[in-house]
Amino acid sequence: MSKMSELAYDIEQLYIEGLNVGQIARQLNCPKEMVLDWIAGNGLKSFDEWSPDAQQRLIRDVMHDV
Repeated sequence: MSKMSELAYDIEQLYIEGLNVGQIARQLNCPKEMVLDWIAGNGLKSFDEWSPDAQQRLIRDVMHDV
């Protein structure tokens, strides 16, 4: 399995476990954009379709790392 395939699999597993984008990126030591791209590429809800609470949690997580 290629490294990208392994990373995609790891992102999927952590997403299924309920980790948020920031947590996944930190645990896998990869950019958040890569995690967000995986989410979008798999037909999951886009950010503007998330509940306001979920949007705020992501924003807080992203800002925490800035």
